[in-house]
Amino acid sequence: MSTDPVRAEHDAVLTSLSTRVSTMHFAHAAVSILIAVALAGTAAKLWWDDWSTNPEWAIGFFGLTGLALAYAALRLGLGARANGKERLLLTRLRALRKELGVDAPASVTQTVS
Repeated sequence: MSTDPVRAEHDAVLTSLSTRVSTMHFAHAAVSILIAVALAGTAAKLWWDDWSTNPEWAIGFFGLTGLALAYAALRLGLGARANGKERLLLTRLRALRKELGVDAPASVTQTVS
């Protein structure tokens, strides 16, 4: 039967798409941005209140803000790359489903009114 390799590829692509890695990367980036905003607010408050007496705390928090933003940018980049790969796999999955005839044609499906 000629559909066995196609079916095996379909199942493999479907399994690889079952966990979306890009979503995890984007979620990490979002949390990192929120943490960076909180750190920036803390650094600004320390700079405003204690710059003349204790500037190293403000500088330290500004540094942590930069690290959190760099981590967020890294995760956004990884997420964009993973999203591109997932979109290619999704396109391939649609082609495989069409080749296998898994999706019902529009003329066969019923509409409920």
